Amino acid sequence: MTSLIPAANDLDSILAGTRHLLLDFDGPICSIFAGLPAATVADRLRKLFENQAQMPDDIASTPDPFAVFAYAATVSADLAARVETEMTDLELAAVATAAPTPYVHEVVTACLNSGRSVAVVSNNSIRTVHSYLARHGLDDRISLVVARTDHDPALLKPSPHLITWAVSALDAEPAECTLVGDSVTDIQGAHLASVQSIGYANEPGKRERFTAAGAGAIVNSLAELTLRLRARVANPELLQLSLRFQGRAFGTPAPDLSLAPPQEDASWPEREA
Repeated sequence: MTSLIPAANDLDSILAGTRHLLLDFDGPICSIFAGLPAATVADRLRKLFENQAQMPDDIASTPDPFAVFAYAATVSADLAARVETEMTDLELAAVATAAPTPYVHEVVTACLNSGRSVAVVSNNSIRTVHSYLARHGLDDRISLVVARTDHDPALLKPSPHLITWAVSALDAEPAECTLVGDSVTDIQGAHLASVQSIGYANEPGKRERFTAAGAGAIVNSLAELTLRLRARVANPELLQLSLRFQGRAFGTPAPDLSLAPPQEDASWPEREA
């Protein structure tokens, strides 16, 4: 019988080398569509298509807004831009009824108290993430936000684009960063970006999918992550790094980090070998 308890040694080993904890937004931080169902959002996005009759059956029935967005990009860049704009507006409307994930505030506090910084790396719009963080008193405790700013879905996870940009913006090495996500695409993106991954199995079946995807560790609740972080004595060197990056996020007036992630053909910040 498979144990439902995460392997403590795997989780502890990952956290021991983690200077920067990267949190996905929808799932590890909140349920953004708790009050405005994702299926409703997907329906609204489908209305932007001129000819819904030619839409593939799976897209016509999917409750996933990102699947509709990805399909729009195969139709035209203009349609993708309109769908992305509508999705951003709906995400922003959903902030008011979003449900905070249990223990996420404790995870952030435990990270800061142990000298680790916390960043958000999300497929949701950057405006939505900032709006939620401000509403729930987390905006001044998050070091960095890297999220959707473009109408090209190819830049979103499982692409490593956003994760890699976050690592560079934090002036970190991939091995110093760990992504916590609640979807297989998070685990896939983490692998492609060469960062560690922790699967947040908040629904039945996810543990098995995360295991198959190769997650470094899996937790059923963020309480487990909080306890592991609290158990480690704060490292003064890491604490200074955490304070150094505190409050720096894309979209805020901070040197070198005020720009949105570049396109795939843009130049990346050079890093020492």
